[in-house]
Amino acid sequence: MKNRIKKIFLVLIGIFLIGFISYKTTMRSQNEKLNYEKYGINFNQTRTEVGLKEISENWKSDYLIDEDYINDNPVSQLKLKEVFSFSDIKNGIIYENDSNNKSGTFKSKIIWLNSNIMFWKNGIESEMDVYEKNLDSVTTENLSIRYYYKDDNENKDYFEADYYQINENEIGFCGTPAVMEREEQRISGKPYFGNITKKKADSILEKWNKN
Repeated sequence: MKNRIKKIFLVLIGIFLIGFISYKTTMRSQNEKLNYEKYGINFNQTRTEVGLKEISENWKSDYLIDEDYINDNPVSQLKLKEVFSFSDIKNGIIYENDSNNKSGTFKSKIIWLNSNIMFWKNGIESEMDVYEKNLDSVTTENLSIRYYYKDDNENKDYFEADYYQINENEIGFCGTPAVMEREEQRISGKPYFGNITKKKADSILEKWNKN
């Protein structure tokens, strides 16, 4: 009987230690400073290799994290619940072009990161370069080029690009159809796709930069 109790006790200790280590690993993957260092300027060589815009030291930046995690207590019940639900915990970084140092039509870069108690899933998921150009006094052209290092369906290394115009005098855009289409793409398990190709996006940028 004593040996059985001892074995159960040791198993419980083992489970606790594994859970604690997994939790700390998940929290560490959300560390703002570490992610800035790993996926900021130090990651520029990889960006160049895949065809994304490099990060500049002059850009403003902000760290983004799931709103559920905005809590003064770093070991909140909510965090514990989310971490041990084995769900992906989204966080990321946004960089914006400094208004005093504009570079063409580039507006911002958004980087999506992930942390999960299954630590092998941690890391960078995708990043998107956003461009904007004024067509006239009321119309703006918008272009986004997003690269997936690995999406939520495990598809890797591909681009998604979108182009659209916004006219401030027209009725606002309804996002419901776009959200539904996005969900359909996710359910399909195939790579995401925008309304233009990466080749077309590069062509638009080339045209913008000439003007």
